[in-house]
Amino acid sequence: MIPKRASLEDSVYRIAESGAVEIRDVDGGAKPFVYSSGNRGPGYLQIKGLVGQPETLTFLVAQLAYVVAEKAKFDFINGNATGGMIPGWQLRNFVSELMGKEVPFTYLRESRKEGGRGELITGIENNPLIKRGMSALIVEELVNFAETTCNAAKLFREEDFPVSHAACIFTYGHQSSSQRLKERDIELVALLTLPQFLDIAEANKLLPNTAIKSYREFLANPVVWQLDRGFVIPEDSAKRAEQMGHKMKRLTTEEAIELGAPTEKVKSFTYYAKET
Repeated sequence: MIPKRASLEDSVYRIAESGAVEIRDVDGGAKPFVYSSGNRGPGYLQIKGLVGQPETLTFLVAQLAYVVAEKAKFDFINGNATGGMIPGWQLRNFVSELMGKEVPFTYLRESRKEGGRGELITGIENNPLIKRGMSALIVEELVNFAETTCNAAKLFREEDFPVSHAACIFTYGHQSSSQRLKERDIELVALLTLPQFLDIAEANKLLPNTAIKSYREFLANPVVWQLDRGFVIPEDSAKRAEQMGHKMKRLTTEEAIELGAPTEKVKSFTYYAKET
């Protein structure tokens, strides 16, 4: 049975008490977090780690289910590997209960399976409940720069499964992700945005004010936040920087590493530096 609908403040308290939010004092010398997009920022939300706190995760997914049932359009639910798989499955259960019908579920692998059927999307093959032309709801536990969400939507669309909506428990809600989702014609349905979280946390003294200030600066413009601190940035962010009027220089791998690019990302991303 789905838990009762609660206030947004209840969700904020649950997340704050879970230890899922960590903010570093980058301006004070701490290393920034490196995101899957190759960008860097002051904080990280370990929502996927809540699988180890079943009561908290179940509560949050239930609250998301109420929002999804009201706002999203879909025929089946897909959980992105790995962080969206368990929340996506639980969301499927709660949404089925709210809508009074069985909602099919799939999950999307991070890479194509070797051997067997070699599938990328698991749950579609020979499934009488899912037919080409049915729409998928892409589910992740957390959306930051929205690259994995958009990539998943592209894959489903290529397989003739339309995608108009995606859903997540938490989103950073900054301009870069909003623009990327808009360009891909995807509407994101989220339980909670980071600005909402920070406002409620500030009002209830759940986080230090300095941490809240730094996070807000990042959200206002992640690209500028990085450039102001002398960080080199990946190509997608560099294009946005150029649109803002900054002159950017493409770096070799060696140059990027020398200028402080995250070593674990230089093989996957081309980095750029701001010209002086």
